[in-house]
Amino acid sequence: MNENEILNNNNHFKHALELYAQSKGYQLTPFADKIINRCINACQGHCPCDVSRGFCPCGEHEKEIAEKGHCHCNLFKK
Repeated sequence: MNENEILNNNNHFKHALELYAQSKGYQLTPFADKIINRCINACQGHCPCDVSRGFCPCGEHEKEIAEKGHCHCNLFKK
């Protein structure tokens, strides 16, 4: 995958996450770009904090946001 393809994948995934966050009343954190990059390039779309959690956004994020105000990997916040 070349640099343009990586950038396009990151931008597309970020846009999808922004739409998802907006629909849930969340925001992406200031760390979102780094987390999204890790999610795509190192974790093949899985949760960047624990790939065993499944694809991002993982099933734990809503509970974590409700309890702590942000998810474990710091991608989403209230």
